Amino acid sequence: MLSESPIWRIKYLPHTLKEICGQNNIKDSLKAFINDKNFPHLLFVGSKGIGKTIIANLFSKEFLGRFYDANSKVVYANVPLTTEEMKQARSEAYVSTSKIGSLAGKKITTPAFIRVKIKPFVQLKVLGDVPFKILIVKDFDSLGPNQQAFRRLMEIYGTNCRMILITTKVSKIIDPIMSRCQVFLISQVDFNSFEELMSTIAEKEALKIDKETIRTLYEITAGKLSHAIDLLQICSISGNDIDIDKLYENLLNSKNDMIKSLLIMCFKGDFRKARELSRKIQSSYKFTSQEMFHIILNELRKLPFSTYSRIHLINLIAEADFRAIDGRDTDIQISNLLAKLCQFSVVL
Repeated sequence: MLSESPIWRIKYLPHTLKEICGQNNIKDSLKAFINDKNFPHLLFVGSKGIGKTIIANLFSKEFLGRFYDANSKVVYANVPLTTEEMKQARSEAYVSTSKIGSLAGKKITTPAFIRVKIKPFVQLKVLGDVPFKILIVKDFDSLGPNQQAFRRLMEIYGTNCRMILITTKVSKIIDPIMSRCQVFLISQVDFNSFEELMSTIAEKEALKIDKETIRTLYEITAGKLSHAIDLLQICSISGNDIDIDKLYENLLNSKNDMIKSLLIMCFKGDFRKARELSRKIQSSYKFTSQEMFHIILNELRKLPFSTYSRIHLINLIAEADFRAIDGRDTDIQISNLLAKLCQFSVVL
């Protein structure tokens, strides 16, 4: 029986590896790991919103079975530690007893994120009849130079815990990590699998949609299933007949309306609400930072600013875009831009 959730992307979430749309080669490899009851550290690489985390979670559940809850954990490398977690990390540092050399009397500790979020889990012994625990680390590239410390944990605790690392930026992963993982490229789902899923959803929701429209839906969402299902649900509000014009109309309207609301909040100086809406937009549409900046720029062009103000705002967007491309934390860069827009509103 389907979930009663009114949100279709949740209602039609897969519950097993078999139910995952497409990705047959990856599913076959993961099923082989389950049959062998063994696998190396894994690195999942793919664009944002492509399904890396869902695959990792379902694989972990099937591998660990009824011992999943006790032996699995998901952590987000791009989420800052809380104040309490930072206090804990500082309290667990220790003073070197070395009497000579550069380390003499210095306070020594592993990076705070690894000490608080990772080490306590990987140190605990496995509970139940499974070969090892599974740790999933999202946005692993956000660890930056702390990847070296993580690599040491992989070596020390690898027999007790296997790691599944998830990233959108494989170029930001250091070679020692790459060499210790089997890499899986999670690519865009093939059209035939996409069409089958969209047709199934349309049938269950009493929608009328033809193959050409599904092909267009595939292209404008870049094969990202959650985005496609969201757009299909939005289109269904105005009627059960889904055509290409309705897709584009709702795609543009939903994007533009939310970005306009975001800019209004910024120019009112309400940074907190603007950041909350920004994160909701990114979560709903799975935008990259570059896509967000491009849409913000397009909407800013429609506003009646002076030439000086327009140039200044474009420079702010360009600076944020450059820093995001350089591999800096995406959420921080977008939040930084929103803060500058709020600050700019003070002098308008």
